[in-house]
Amino acid sequence: MKPKICVSLAAEKPSSLPAMIQKAEEAEADLIEIRLDYLNMEAHKSIGILKDLANNTAVPMIATNRRYEEGGRKPQDEDSRIQTLIWAAQAGFEYVDIELEAPGIESIIDNVRSCGSKLIISSHNFMDTPSVQKMKEIILSELKAGADICKIVTTAQSIKDNVKCLLLVNEMSKLTRVVAFAMGRLGLISRILSPIFGGYFTFASLTENMKTAPGQITIDELRMLYERLGVY
Repeated sequence: MKPKICVSLAAEKPSSLPAMIQKAEEAEADLIEIRLDYLNMEAHKSIGILKDLANNTAVPMIATNRRYEEGGRKPQDEDSRIQTLIWAAQAGFEYVDIELEAPGIESIIDNVRSCGSKLIISSHNFMDTPSVQKMKEIILSELKAGADICKIVTTAQSIKDNVKCLLLVNEMSKLTRVVAFAMGRLGLISRILSPIFGGYFTFASLTENMKTAPGQITIDELRMLYERLGVY
């Protein structure tokens, strides 16, 4: 199966995003993530802006408003952060990404599901890559919480950490949809190979200067690598 690529987009101005979405479409992104934690929106205009974004493309869209503790752009009032994700679900985003450790996750999940969106439940580790067994336990917790897609992103401190992530994906993708890889320069191997080992998708940036996470490469670079590997 051809590896799926999600292009992650971040902008401060909502007016910048339609052109970025169009470029992601032209690059043949399979999914598009909008990082709402980067976006400056007045609360009373948020639902309209989010509807416009959701209606701007036929490519499945992921709404992410990342907690500061897990790599978000800035500290946010938690109630406001969650409300923005619920508005995104109401606006028609196909997926909403919510952290496993988010306070009141059960209520959030119920609200998002009632809008018809699917759930990516995620966990981020900016320190290291735990054991495969520990990561399995996290995936199972995400699944138990109600994830449609389970996501765990770690930080590579060694090339060997890529092996852990790929073993995890190879095994757990038989149980559920999984997104898993290691961030950072040393985690590049797992970013590239994760979908080949069963991961549901991997992330890429639109351009070199638009990265939203450590170790991200562009969609053009990723597609070229897949073509060379004969899997795209």
